[in-house]
Amino acid sequence: IKCGGQTVRPGDYIVGDDNGVVVVPKERGYEIARRAVEVEKNESRIRDEIMKGKTLSRVLSLEKWEKR
Repeated sequence: IKCGGQTVRPGDYIVGDDNGVVVVPKERGYEIARRAVEVEKNESRIRDEIMKGKTLSRVLSLEKWEKR
C-alpha cells in the first residue's frame, strides 16, 4: 500500500515520534535498529558531558572551526 507517498509492505516497521513517521523496510530493520542504538549511546555521552559543564563545541571538538 502507499501512505503519504511511501510504499508500505507487509513486515515493514513503522516508527514515529513528535517529529514524524518513517517506514523501515523489513530487510533493513536490524541495520537501522543497530544504528539507532549507536546514535542513542553517542547522544547520551554528549548529554552527560554537557551536564558536567563542557560546552557542546568542546564535546564535539568544534573549537578548531570557531572564529577566535
